[in-house]
Amino acid sequence: MRITSKQLAALIQGKDLSPAEIYQLVDEAFPENTLSRATILGRLYAMLRSPSVEMVKTGQGSKARFLLIRASERFLALSDINTRSDDKETKADTTLWHFHPTELRYCQLHKMFDRALAGVRERR
Repeated sequence: MRITSKQLAALIQGKDLSPAEIYQLVDEAFPENTLSRATILGRLYAMLRSPSVEMVKTGQGSKARFLLIRASERFLALSDINTRSDDKETKADTTLWHFHPTELRYCQLHKMFDRALAGVRERR
């Protein structure tokens, strides 16, 4: 059984917990879960980096503690869609993975410039 981000957020919101305590809470609330400790830690750090989530991390390493204050509904929905899963009915939102045409043009120009410089460097 895969636990959604919404379920994980509801479980830890407002609590100051270590990753081990979060794993224990998840294990108690969802005994059939398939999340590893590393996966839970990855989700915590994704929440921490997101501008749509208000979360406080204190401490480092095994002493780290996480306090989830709030997470937007959009973050929770998109994180579940983009999480790699074995669910056949879940499709990833691939619109987030493509360059905007302006960015793509910039990358092409940069590549052409880099190739031109490489030719000049070889002649020296």
